Parts: sequence; structure tokens; C-alpha cells
Amino acid sequence: MHLGKVLVRHETGKLQIPNKILDQIYKITQVRTKDENQIEQQLQSFKKLLKDCVAELGNELQVATDGPKSALRPDDSIIQYCQAITAYKEVEWLNDKKNSEAFTDRGMKTNGYSPIDLMIKQTNQIFEQCKLIARPIEQFRSFYPELEFTSSQKEYAQEIKKNYNSIVKQRIELESRKKLEPGPYMIITSPLSGKKLEITNLINYDIAKDPTFWNHSELSIKILSREPTKKIPHPLFAQAKFQTPDGKEIDIPIGTISMKSMSEHDLKPGMSIKQGKVEFHFGISDGMIDALKQQTKEYLESVKNNTPEAERLQLAAAIHDVSHTEEKYGMRRAGVAFTVFPETVENQLKQLQFTQMKVIGTQFNEYANRNFKGEKVAIKFENGPHPREPSQTARWVIVEGKKFGTLDTRSPHLLPGCEARATVSSCASTSVVITSLKNPENKLQIDGVDKYAFANRQWQGEKTNITIDLRQTNPRQPPKVFALVGDKVLGILNKQSVTFLQQRLAEIGRQLHGFTFTGTVNHAPASYADIVIDPTTVKYSDVESTQQQVGQKEQKRVATVVFFEAPVERSLHQRTEQVMCNMVKRAINRAVEQGYDTVHFVDASPYKSDSPSVVVKTISEVARSRRDIKIELSAATSVKNAMQLLEQPNDIVIGIDSIETAPIIDYASSLGKAVVAYIPETGEFERRNLPQMETTIQKTVSTQKKSLEQEQSIL
Repeated sequence: MHLGKVLVRHETGKLQIPNKILDQIYKITQVRTKDENQIEQQLQSFKKLLKDCVAELGNELQVATDGPKSALRPDDSIIQYCQAITAYKEVEWLNDKKNSEAFTDRGMKTNGYSPIDLMIKQTNQIFEQCKLIARPIEQFRSFYPELEFTSSQKEYAQEIKKNYNSIVKQRIELESRKKLEPGPYMIITSPLSGKKLEITNLINYDIAKDPTFWNHSELSIKILSREPTKKIPHPLFAQAKFQTPDGKEIDIPIGTISMKSMSEHDLKPGMSIKQGKVEFHFGISDGMIDALKQQTKEYLESVKNNTPEAERLQLAAAIHDVSHTEEKYGMRRAGVAFTVFPETVENQLKQLQFTQMKVIGTQFNEYANRNFKGEKVAIKFENGPHPREPSQTARWVIVEGKKFGTLDTRSPHLLPGCEARATVSSCASTSVVITSLKNPENKLQIDGVDKYAFANRQWQGEKTNITIDLRQTNPRQPPKVFALVGDKVLGILNKQSVTFLQQRLAEIGRQLHGFTFTGTVNHAPASYADIVIDPTTVKYSDVESTQQQVGQKEQKRVATVVFFEAPVERSLHQRTEQVMCNMVKRAINRAVEQGYDTVHFVDASPYKSDSPSVVVKTISEVARSRRDIKIELSAATSVKNAMQLLEQPNDIVIGIDSIETAPIIDYASSLGKAVVAYIPETGEFERRNLPQMETTIQKTVSTQKKSLEQEQSIL
């Protein structure tokens, strides 16, 4: 395919290729075969072609090396065709190694099989397991849980935080300006408005080389737009009017408009200042930045020296509290809390402070029917799929081996693998569930029972007559649906229950208002619980226990298959569906053969249809019929999240190769994931990053010539 594109460029006159090289390319591209011997011969021919290109490039490199002592120059046409032939695959890690995101937010991109590529793939796997994820700052607020402070101490803490952040902000701004706006700068003042405009990067313009430029006390400038670059990202620059020795006026660029001036004034291209007063200033030096660092240090020392020893702990707690709020930015830094009184921080770290946590979603898990009332139980923290977003990870609380719920995002989080004993208290339920006597599967939920006539009653399966009553409590809102016991209000039906009841009543031609039925009433399961950990019982997860957890995870043996579909031509539709279904079935059989307990299919299709596809139906049908393996199906919220689920060496990505899915294939390949994609137009398969041990599946298979049994061997 690559050499075919090279030939097209040659035939259209865009690339010159000598006949000796052209003959080799034709020899390789004209052979269409699936025979192993001929394929091996083609590979050897391609290898010789690459060697010849390297030899040609070597000659041109020698010519370039001898340039200072010879009049000869490298032949550009040779370099161009050699580059076109050898550039069949971009080495992604060469560019990605300089990307600041690599091994900070994600692993490094790789798409080859060299020793470096293999090392990167292994490093990526370790990075995904050990990646640090920023958590909301509110989670760390209870660092001084039992300390109280006065309102005056809190006000003083706010002042300290404000002053400290102000100095640090100035230093950060100076460091940024020094990097983006080096050297001296100019301030020009408008004679009409008095506004001051900063013009920076003067030394990057030719006018700075003219000594007379620095002697001007007045200049007329005009603001124009420019194309920002990585080195100079400023979108505006200034040009000034100067007179030549013969008295002619010319416009010459003098510098960029500073980011500071752009934020202070609403500047636009075309604006000008006539006869503005000019002041030149030295650029930002390392000494200025060091001075601000020293100022920060001196300010912290003054706060510490002016605070009596007996009050330092309370003030430290107040500073920590005002610095760890969720007001505005949940992920911002709070360095001042740790720099004013570092000794108190060290003392607090000697014992676990984050002992009080909230567990949510308890009504959906294995303790849904149990209300805890302060029992002390064994708990453990584990990572697992998020209950609402299966492709994301949540921190689960396990009580005596059973799932209890997930930690609230605002609560402190202990590391996965930590074990402890904790006091568990379920929240008071404010809802009841009414179960139909005729059909126990039909249930209605009544919310807000704590606000009405039966607030103090504990419902425990009593048989009761319920009447539905619609009341207009607010003329601007739709009527509320109340549940009555006799003439007293029990509560308000939640939206799901109202919709369900309306649909059932519509089938029999009944109205919602005034409908009466009989059911059993029970308090709804608690939706959350509070846990208080005994810090003396905490067992932290060390390296050894982490390895044990990995071993346990492997013992569970979950194989993950990410799949994606795409629209194809009508004539190819049935065949493509058949191949995809065979790939799915083969993935299940392969998981059984390798001893997996569960195979998890994740739908990462770029678009979702209203009705399930044939592939999704096939997965669901096989899940109901197979007893030798558990089959799970979920939809990914994004391709990135889907790829994060591929953790085992044999996990794989399968799908249809098309314009819509090409980015998915490239992204999965860059992460080192195994990919098999069916090409409907050719009936062949594109494979990337498949394990080398599976040499038997590396051959290209034509579905137009192979049987269905052969198609299944692609996994």
C-alpha cells in the first residue's frame, strides 16, 4: 500500500525515481499472493530496496560532510525519493518523548517492535498502574479534625493566605514573562487617555540593532495582528513610524504587545497611539525573581515569629481549613497550609487524621436491606468499576467481604488495599417503598416522608391503603403527586414512580388523581452511610500487598474485548456483520481456552444507534446460553476510557476498519494494544501489536477465499 502511493507520486510527476529503484518497486507491488514462500521473497526484496536507499543516502551524506572542502552538493532528488520510500512508518516515540504529557498524564506513544518500543510498552503498563491522579482539594480539609479556632483566627488565616498567594503569583508571573518576553521592554503612554502600553520582545526585532532606537522619547505606533508561535505566542505586535535620512516616513515593527497589556486593555488590530511618551526598562532578571522568593520566605518567618507558640496549632488548622475549600477550583493548590507551620504538619502526619468518610450508593449493593447503627466492622478499600460509568474507576468500601458502596468524592480517600475496623452508621431514610400485593414486582417510591404526617413512624411491611392526590402547590409549576394514607399525607411520589403508574393506568383507562390501591410499606434502604475508622487498626497496602492484589486480580481472570462498529455499503453489510459476530464468538472461545472466568465486552463505537446492533444482540444471546464463562457487556463513555480497561496481555481491540474508526485504531495502536480490524472492501484484516507468539495468526486472511472457521482464527 505504501509503495503504491510512492508510485502514484512518481507517475504524476511529483517524485523522480531512477529506473533501477523503480524496477524493484514494480517487482514488489505487482505480486499479489498469499503463498508463504512468495511472501518471504517479497519481504527480502523490500529489505534489499531499503538497503539500496540507505546506500544512496550514505553517499549523499558523505557529499554533505565534504562540503567545506568541495564544490559538490547533495542531490535533493535522491534524498526525496529515499525519504519517500523509507518513511513507510513514523516512529511515534521520537516526537512523543519531548511531549510534556508523556509519563505525566499518559504513557508514551509507540507503534513499533524495536527494543525501545518494547521497553516503552512495558513502562506504559507500569505507569497506568502507578499513575498519580489529582483529587479534589476538599478531600483533605479534615487534617485537623478535633481542633477548633476562633473567627478572628480564621480572618487572620484568610489574610495570610491572600498575602502569600499574592507574592507567589507575582513570582510565577515574572518567571512566565522572563520566559516569553525576555530582554528590555518599552512602556508607551497615550497623550490622550493616559493608558500605558507595554511593548516586549524588543530584542527579537531588527530595529533593536539600531543604537538610535533606544534614544527615542516619543513614538507613534500602530497595533497589528501576527501569527503566534510556540516561542512567541503573542497575537499582536506594534510598528512605529521612523524617518529615513532623506526625510521619508517608514513603518518598522518594534516588538510584541505584552500579555499583561492585552489583559488590561481591550486591544484590537488597527488601534494606534500618536506621539506617545516612551520609557525603556530593563528586562526581568533572575535577581528580581530571587528577591520575590526571599520576600516570601521573610513573610512566612514574620507570621511564625509573631504567633505565640500556644496559638500556632490553632492558626495552622485555620489556614488549612480556609485553603482546602471547594469554592471555585476543586483542584487548585494549597501550599500555604504546609509552609507557614511545617512542624505542626509533621506532627499531624504521625497519626491518621482522615478517619471520617461518607459512603454513597449503599441502597444498590450487597447491604441494601441492612441499616447499620454504629456497629464496628472490618472494612477494606478497593478500586473497581464506577457503578454509573463502568469505564471509570471508583474507590469501593468492602464490609466483611461484601460491596457496601463507593466513597463520596468530597470525602477523604484511603489507598486501595488498606484495611481497618470502622464504626458504620446508615443515614435515616426519608423515603418509603410501597410493594403491590397483587404483583410484588411493582414498587413505588415515596420521598420526603420526614416532612409530613408520618415522619416519626417506622414502616416495617404494614399493609396500607394508598390514595394518589394531585395538588397545585405552585401556580408556576406542575402539580405535585402526593400519596395519602387516609386523609393524611405520607409523601410525594418520585418521578420514576409517577411515570410508571401513569403508563399502567393509561392501559386500563384510569386517571392518576384519586387512584387507590393496597400495598405493603417499608422504609427505603439507606442511600448513604457514615464510617469512622479506628486509626490504630489501619493496615496500609505496601509493595508486597499490592503485588498480591495484582495476583488476586489475575486469579479472577477477566478478559476484556473492546469492539467498535461502523457503517458499510449495503452489499457488504451482511458479510461484515457475520465476520464481526464470528470475531466475538472466537473471543469468547479463546477466553475459555485460556482459563478466564469472565469476558468483558466494551462497546466503543463512534456512534450509537437507537436499537442494538446484531453484534450487541449476539453478545447478549451468547451470555444467556453459555454456562462455562461469564459474559459482560458495557458501553464506553469515551475511547480513552475504553482503552484504560485493557490491562491483561491477551486483551484485544476488534472492529471494522473505516474512516470513522481509523482514529480509534491509531489511538489503540499507539498505546500498544492488540488490534484486529476487518476491512469490508477487501475482505482482509488489519493487525497491529498482536503478540509475537501467535505467529499463526499474523497472515493476512481473505474472507472471500477462506471459510468461516478460518475467519474465527484471527483472535
